[in-house]
Amino acid sequence: MSAMFEFAATLTGELPVRIINVSASGCLVESLRRMEVGTMGTLQLRLGGQDCTDDFEVVRCEAVQGVPNVYHVGVRLLWTRPRKVGSIRHAVASLVAERDGSETARLM
Repeated sequence: MSAMFEFAATLTGELPVRIINVSASGCLVESLRRMEVGTMGTLQLRLGGQDCTDDFEVVRCEAVQGVPNVYHVGVRLLWTRPRKVGSIRHAVASLVAERDGSETARLM
């Protein structure tokens, strides 16, 4: 007779999404699959010519009205890694600072 063991496990897979909106704290993405609130993963995207990665948690998932099998998914970026070059949070903050600096320069 075999003994039963309980181990933590992780199921991984890739799911292409379309970025609708991005900020330093989260993103709104469009997916062809429903995602459960609480789902965690890693988001990889190209932002400002730079490849960026951050871990996320799904905070909401809503079906798009009138479009079958399309969902808008709100994800919160997690602080599991430092906000440094290569993170989405760093890239967004850098782009905002760059934009704000250029707008200030035009106002002078």
